[in-house]
Amino acid sequence: MKNHLHRLLTATCLGCLSLAGAPLAQAGGLGLDSSLNLLSFGNFYVPSGSDVQGQVAVGGNAYINGYSINTATGAGSLYGGTGLTVGGNLDFINGGIWGNTVVGGNLSTTGGSSFFGSVQVAGSLNANNEWLSAPAISYGGSLSGVTQWSVASTPVQVAAGSIQPGINFAAEQQRLTGLSQSFDSLSNIGSGVSSWGTLVFDAKGADLAVFDLSGADVSSGNIRLDNVGANTSVIFNVHGQSVNFGVMGYANFAPGHVLFNLPDATQMTFVSAVDASFLAPMASFTPSAGGGFINGQVVVANWSGNVQVNSSTFITPVPEPETYALMLAGLALMGSVVRRRSLATNA
Repeated sequence: MKNHLHRLLTATCLGCLSLAGAPLAQAGGLGLDSSLNLLSFGNFYVPSGSDVQGQVAVGGNAYINGYSINTATGAGSLYGGTGLTVGGNLDFINGGIWGNTVVGGNLSTTGGSSFFGSVQVAGSLNANNEWLSAPAISYGGSLSGVTQWSVASTPVQVAAGSIQPGINFAAEQQRLTGLSQSFDSLSNIGSGVSSWGTLVFDAKGADLAVFDLSGADVSSGNIRLDNVGANTSVIFNVHGQSVNFGVMGYANFAPGHVLFNLPDATQMTFVSAVDASFLAPMASFTPSAGGGFINGQVVVANWSGNVQVNSSTFITPVPEPETYALMLAGLALMGSVVRRRSLATNA
């Protein structure tokens, strides 16, 4: 009952956001910092070179080969603070991590690894007697394979348990899974119309346009948005346990204004290029062939592949203070309904 009430109130609140005539501001629609470009609650596996422009957070283990994180130019950090957070172990073959790196388990580096920020390792560090570049390193376990010429300063051992990832991945997965379900409960503004191999959706100039799709819809043809306003945000709720985003075209997708929400998916396959964010908190992500390009925030259960991800925050309409009264009135009404249902049940 509590989870249902949470989803119901969240959906009601979001529904209030698209009241006709309400003056709107913009805010992060996933409740994540705009610097966080990719969030994987489980493992993160990158076997070959590409990059994520923004920050990356991984709840499980990470394997990174020939990859750069938190830089758009290769000459400086895109965002300050921690560029990479790994809750488990990190195997870093080569590439560059900009900003600080925090590892909750062990760190192993080989092949030429460059950290452009401090490195904090809760467990053991093994550089395998190969090149390792970092301005500062601290570790809580053992140290091996690190030569003095390969680092800018001497690694410092700290007390066991003093280094923590700083992210509650389990709580975030629960929150974002609930948010995904709330998005899925929103009423549709309309349906797609097939036109010459393209599925066309009419946003009607709304502040928030919501559409339902099947897994077959996103794998069989192109998608086009029509009548998109300057501040229109679009949520596509895509249903199915296995969703394959095939080689498609996406027309009239504005960066930061489109979200593909996958509330059911446990497997997500992608090969294309799109200006959109992805919320798939239970899905394992893999590229179907050759990689691809995503300009948006990505939330998945596991990540595998070399798809390039560029920084763009998904935004949803948020009312200015004069519309809060209407939102609160809606929430109060829903609370009254739920209380009446509870009293009737307990009578």
